[in-house]
Amino acid sequence: MSAKVLDIRTPAEVDEGHIEGALFADFLADDFAEQVSKFDKSADYTMHCRSGGRVDKAIPIMRELGFTGELTNAGGIDDASAMTGQPIVRD
Repeated sequence: MSAKVLDIRTPAEVDEGHIEGALFADFLADDFAEQVSKFDKSADYTMHCRSGGRVDKAIPIMRELGFTGELTNAGGIDDASAMTGQPIVRD
């Protein structure tokens, strides 16, 4: 099974374009931990934000919440698209 794509950018950033099929959780929102805790904690996630900096901060939070799968920092959206082979959707 391939990793799920997790986009942790803000809704405004997501509106500029997102990876097809990605899950979303706004790292800058007060309820980020609550948002991600609804996801499968045993799954592998390829994660991205604008540059990768937020992902570096999100991974330890997700580990504390009990995520056991591989959590990969894919950097920005273009890098994540290239890494996963999933297209970027721009409305």
